[in-house]
Amino acid sequence: MTASGKERVSRYWTRWAPDYEAHQARRSAAQAERQAWKGVWAPALPAPPASVLDLGTGSGHAAFTLADMGYQVTGVDAAEGMIEQARRKARSHVSGTGPNPAFVHSDASDPQWTPGSFDALTARYFLWTLPSPLRSLSRWLRLLRPGGRLVVVDSIWFPRGLSSEISAVGSAPSRSRDFARAYSGQSALFPLAEASSIQDFADSITRAGFTDVTVDSLPEILERDARHGVAPGHRPQLQYRVSARRPAGVTP
Repeated sequence: MTASGKERVSRYWTRWAPDYEAHQARRSAAQAERQAWKGVWAPALPAPPASVLDLGTGSGHAAFTLADMGYQVTGVDAAEGMIEQARRKARSHVSGTGPNPAFVHSDASDPQWTPGSFDALTARYFLWTLPSPLRSLSRWLRLLRPGGRLVVVDSIWFPRGLSSEISAVGSAPSRSRDFARAYSGQSALFPLAEASSIQDFADSITRAGFTDVTVDSLPEILERDARHGVAPGHRPQLQYRVSARRPAGVTP
């Protein structure tokens, strides 16, 4: 993706960051919602207080959930507006068992940390946005300590093609039109956005050098989305957890 393309996408997420966070905050206010997401992350991660890098953290939904579980969390995102929302929330958030997350404004597709810095990496709704998934996943692999875990939550968002989704926008609300402007002409640059199966995500993770790749569907999240609503411009659909491990015998 060109620098201008990246900037266009980041501007889209920055512009809509307040609306995005408002929806996340409304849903997260319910204890049952927070518990549901803790139940998504806990089975796939090492025990707290492991260090976790939350990639494409957005306004910090996963980062705050993990911090409340006792993890040492850093969130990274390229959209300045999203990081501003996360930092604003951190100033008033009281974590349950660990310190609040730290948030870094940087390119999460190529995070600049020393190899072997983290026990785990998480990515919620981020892998589909990567223009070069294999390259990014290979870089992420090096950030993990041997035996460290990668846990991804994502879905099959645009199986008919990102371009068809954009062309269907028409006179849709302003956020959908902004989405079309941000991603128009770039559909070929987001291969996992157009995946027809979650196996495409798992295969990319395997090719990057991860092992023990497993896929679990998350029907409980779908049920909650259908009952309580999703962000504007989205629709409830089945999500998946894809977890993997850095081989223990490989040094950073």
